[in-house]
Amino acid sequence: MRSAINSPSYHVPIDGFSQIIEAPSVGRTLHLSGLTARTSTGEMVGPGDMRAQASQVLENMEVILEAAGATLDHVVSIRTYVTDIEAYPEIDEVWREAWGAVWPASTMVEVARLWDERQMVEMEAVAVVPE
Repeated sequence: MRSAINSPSYHVPIDGFSQIIEAPSVGRTLHLSGLTARTSTGEMVGPGDMRAQASQVLENMEVILEAAGATLDHVVSIRTYVTDIEAYPEIDEVWREAWGAVWPASTMVEVARLWDERQMVEMEAVAVVPE
């Protein structure tokens, strides 16, 4: 559903990084609001554990996408806000489990804090669902 295009003229910083994601141009475009590591009952998962929080965010994303008839495979772009950029390797592991070798186009930004001070990561995404 998505494919990566990388130019040999621009450095790819890490395996899995995609400079361009090509997605179907006919279909529905879904814009997902920032998702955090809360359960359906509002409980915060994994305070102090970036991997646990990143995993919960993607679980939440899967559930929300399912409600719209989509999956993680439809995600073409993701923006990730973290309170500690040094914990990136833990997010990398979670993304490799979710997306394998072709990740969505992505941006990650370190921020001073998120809405709840126990939050370490928040992700928003765009998904394209072909007709």
